Amino acid sequence: MRKVKKSKGRRSINIILSLTLVIFAFYAVFTLVNQQIEISRRKEELKAFQDSIAIQELKNNEIKQVYELDDDENDAYIERVAREEFDYSKQGERVFINIAGE
Repeated sequence: MRKVKKSKGRRSINIILSLTLVIFAFYAVFTLVNQQIEISRRKEELKAFQDSIAIQELKNNEIKQVYELDDDENDAYIERVAREEFDYSKQGERVFINIAGE
């Protein structure tokens, strides 16, 4: 039997092909990992946007309910908002402030 010797040219081609395949495999893995990181970041962004949309919809519904109130209910609502958010008080009303910080 004769042993067939591989030529040096053929060996170098096989090495180049193997090296190219390994480099491509690393590139593919690197790209997939980067894509997964980007997808998870975008999902977090989407969740934040959905949360802000839900909050804005609640505010919109509250405003819509105010417009649908009759005059007495509307006045009571305006008074409540003025007291709670803007620290207003009625004329002649005494306001006590807790200086203890509680």
